[in-house]
Amino acid sequence: MTLSQLKANQPEWFSRKNKRFFGDISYRVLHGKVSGEPFLVRSTYAWSDMFGQPKTVSWRINHITGEAIADRKIGDLVDEIFKTLSHAKQWLGRN
Repeated sequence: MTLSQLKANQPEWFSRKNKRFFGDISYRVLHGKVSGEPFLVRSTYAWSDMFGQPKTVSWRINHITGEAIADRKIGDLVDEIFKTLSHAKQWLGRN
């Protein structure tokens, strides 16, 4: 699974409007080391500037569901918020 394939399956998720609303900065598809399953990994501001707080970047991971590549969609968000891409990759190394 590549980011291009995921964008083709769900173009509305990656629209400029959606990206701006959610504060997303960038996207990538990475695979879990144990499961081999793909995950959407994104850097985002994710409303970090609410209540007068400064904008801060964090990394979030979404499951990607579906068997066939053409059927794969972005699924549930992992509960953990990661401070760096390295921390997100460590999580992927365990999953």
